Amino acid sequence: MSRFLDMGGYAAFVWPAYAVTFAIVFLNIIWARRALARSRAEARRRLAMRAESS
Repeated sequence: MSRFLDMGGYAAFVWPAYAVTFAIVFLNIIWARRALARSRAEARRRLAMRAESS
């Protein structure tokens, strides 16, 4: 197992690359969900304004 984790001497480069990749993917998911929530709220607000003006 330690040979796998050592990655043939490249562990100092490989594991941080994995960490950065997973962090970016995780943050991308969070930011996308927040943007979707904001867009939905904006759409609901616009629909409510349209309904009030009719």
